[in-house]
Amino acid sequence: IKRLLSFLFVNEYNCILCGRELPVITRYHLCSGCYAKQEVIGADACLKCGRMISGEGQYCLDCQNREMSFDRAFSPLCYSGGAASLVMDLKFHNKKYIATPMAKWMTDKFLESGLTPDVVMPVPLHAHRKRQRGYNQSELLAKEIAGGLHLPIDVTSVSRVKETLASSKLQGGRQAREENMKDAFVVLDKGSVAGKRILLVDDVLTTGTTANELSKALKKAGAAAVYLVTYAVTREKAPIQEV
Repeated sequence: IKRLLSFLFVNEYNCILCGRELPVITRYHLCSGCYAKQEVIGADACLKCGRMISGEGQYCLDCQNREMSFDRAFSPLCYSGGAASLVMDLKFHNKKYIATPMAKWMTDKFLESGLTPDVVMPVPLHAHRKRQRGYNQSELLAKEIAGGLHLPIDVTSVSRVKETLASSKLQGGRQAREENMKDAFVVLDKGSVAGKRILLVDDVLTTGTTANELSKALKKAGAAAVYLVTYAVTREKAPIQEV
């Protein structure tokens, strides 16, 4: 019974990565050892997508050569090691309880920006995908973040109307990914979007194609600004298998 309860609910006295008992309760529910292994993103991040920059300058190579529709993106961690494991656990292993400590780190990271959004919005899943999974992990994170920022959450104004393929199944590079995501989102309530500064929430930023397409739809509907916060972001030009 104790093991079942620890699977279903946050146990503040145990690390969410290694399961070791915490001598003191930590904000992100990580022991000192697991925390030390995380690749925390500092000030040397791209001013657009939030990735760690390998060279000098204010923008990563991708953002220098590609126009994104969102205004800024923020992530506390690089998508590697424990951060990657937690993203997968939340998305595919039904560990919904870890959304709470994950969202705390995301909230803290976004607060560093000093930006003032009007509303929090999760990146929506297609209805079929949500039925299969049983929940939208981005919505779980967004609810926690909205509470932490004392902002309303909007889960109805935008719909994902196109069931896209996983990037791992695509061939043809960026062009194929962009074609796959084209017209994937529809703004159902333009009145709720127009003039608003929107904070999008997702679990991980990889190629940025999904966030870009959604931001494009929101801007077209009159959004004043679109920001994005994710738990983790891939390294500059780092390949990743999306699922």
